[in-house]
Amino acid sequence: MTTAQPWWVRPAVVLPIVAGLAFAAALFSPVASGPRSGDPRLSTLSSAPLGARLFHDLAQRLGWRTERRLIATFDADPGSIQAVLAPLIPLRSTEAHLLLDHVRAGGAALVVASNGTAALLDSLHLVIGPGGTALGVEPDSATCTDKDRDRRISLWFGAPPQMLTLDWVAPPPGELRSFLTVERLDKDGKRLNEPSMIGFEYGAGRMVIAADPDVLRNDAMRDCLPGFDVSAMRALEFLRDGGARPRDLLVFDEFHQANGAHPGSIRAAIHFLGNSPSGRLLAQLALAGVVLLIALAPRTVPPRDETRVERRSPLEQVDALSRAYAQVKATRTAAQRLVRGLRRRVERAPTRELRALDDDAWLAQLAVKSPQLRDDVALARRSLAETLSPKVFATLGPALHQIEVTLTRT
Repeated sequence: MTTAQPWWVRPAVVLPIVAGLAFAAALFSPVASGPRSGDPRLSTLSSAPLGARLFHDLAQRLGWRTERRLIATFDADPGSIQAVLAPLIPLRSTEAHLLLDHVRAGGAALVVASNGTAALLDSLHLVIGPGGTALGVEPDSATCTDKDRDRRISLWFGAPPQMLTLDWVAPPPGELRSFLTVERLDKDGKRLNEPSMIGFEYGAGRMVIAADPDVLRNDAMRDCLPGFDVSAMRALEFLRDGGARPRDLLVFDEFHQANGAHPGSIRAAIHFLGNSPSGRLLAQLALAGVVLLIALAPRTVPPRDETRVERRSPLEQVDALSRAYAQVKATRTAAQRLVRGLRRRVERAPTRELRALDDDAWLAQLAVKSPQLRDDVALARRSLAETLSPKVFATLGPALHQIEVTLTRT
């Protein structure tokens, strides 16, 4: 006799309870959020930890006039500093060209490198190098309190700030000025100091390139010890000077941060199909498909059947023609056709010089040149001149055949 199991070990009871407890634990457990949560764009409109609102406000309070550009163009005013901060939407080659033209004409540009600045960095022969430890600009500044010295920003998990570097793949355009230096170890363990934010003259203007977006982020600039705010302001001072007049207008590119007016889906699709190689290929394939569909589509007016007229076989015509000749006893006409056919077949032979003669004269010359054909030639000449009886006309074929065989063998 089998005893019943207790209710607390039955699967139908235990499994729903375990599932409910797991769901409640997942629903009500606190989720630890890191210090860098929020909008990841380096936008001056964002006050999140990863934004750049602090940099905008700091520059504004220190005397720079600031603007936010929400359209896809770059100002040509040489008294402005165009700030392109790690754009989310990549710069096109034409936009990079416009920005460089602005600097060559006497303007200035502040660029924070990212995947969206690949076209611009390629024009400047710059690449992003390996990372290292950022060296503080003013580690002994009196503005840093003891509390600031005792804590480390959780951005780098309590370690010194880690920043990317810049490398040149061609000679730089001029003398370089470093605003932020990174210390790293090479393959041999030797310490190297390489720039992470550099400035240089380009044409009649000036440019500053930063390798790492963290140098301008809100959470990084709030930390006193690295001195990123000092590096940023010194970079702006470098861009302000060196022109015909001070460049005190700081224009932030917010369009490539996905802010402002952007084209709709239809305009974006038209731009993709018309301006990119893959888009043009897709448009050509689509056009070819439309043409194929038109060619294979059913027509509103059915095509007319082609009218075919059956022609009689050439052999049937010969047989009918021979019967007609026999009925009217047209032996002369038939003989003329046979002799002309003979001439077409054998005049490539030694009798080529006789082509200008008529049929009777041609046969007469054959009798002179080939005496053994005298009887056959005489029958052929007679058939051209008079009507033959059916019995005699029947011997004309073998006679002409004998002439052809003799002429083709000689």
